[in-house]
Amino acid sequence: MKYAFKIAYFGENFFGSQFQPGLRTVEGEVRKALQDLGIDSKPRFAGRTDTGVSALGQVFAIESDRKLLPRILNSSLPSDITVWAFKEVDENFNPRKAKSRVYVYVFLDEGYEFEKMREAVELLRGVHDFSNFTRGWRGGRREVFNATLNREGDFLVFEIEANAFTYNMVRCIATALSFVGIGKSVEWFEKMLKPEEHRERVPPAPPHGLMLREVKYDFEFEVDEVAKRLLELRLKKRLKHHGTVYKLISLELNSLKPRKKEHE
Repeated sequence: MKYAFKIAYFGENFFGSQFQPGLRTVEGEVRKALQDLGIDSKPRFAGRTDTGVSALGQVFAIESDRKLLPRILNSSLPSDITVWAFKEVDENFNPRKAKSRVYVYVFLDEGYEFEKMREAVELLRGVHDFSNFTRGWRGGRREVFNATLNREGDFLVFEIEANAFTYNMVRCIATALSFVGIGKSVEWFEKMLKPEEHRERVPPAPPHGLMLREVKYDFEFEVDEVAKRLLELRLKKRLKHHGTVYKLISLELNSLKPRKKEHE
């Protein structure tokens, strides 16, 4: 039997998702968990994420002679990895052959020109050559099905869905959007989508703002409710910790701002 699993992980303590000898990776931890459970199968992932990048809906597939629920895998996985949904799939299933992938990039709103950034995001829809947004210019044509930018409190949330992504594509787009937000023109961003006419390199944005939200196929996964509750608890725990730290630092920064002198 072959199973596909949905997996979430917090990326800051991993050297990416792909297995690398001697380094802590998501695939490496999954392999250890499978060995602990007596399962002789190497996981095959839908794609790789870089060092520091997180995921909510990454997918991997394995072969197993017995039915495996996500909660069973979680019993042998560390707390920064949670398997939460599964599906018995055809023997020929290849997780890399997905219908689309959805990524989210989050910016701290530093006074960006939000409407200009939104205009630029609208230009992403459709088929484009993303060589200017790819490490080493080894890009190519990709189809973007949807792209949005929303303001949520102190943050801007950029979401993009495409049939596939080139190396560093989302993080480079995020950088370009931030440039538009601080003064670059929307016309400049449009030129970046035409590498045959204009070539320019922009560096990738920091990895901690990026998350692989979902990998889509022509079937639905079955959610393991026990595993889902575990993931929710882990998310709330992190939100409480990091949210508290963020608020403390915000208060401290506000206290450092010069105060207006009172008129005598």
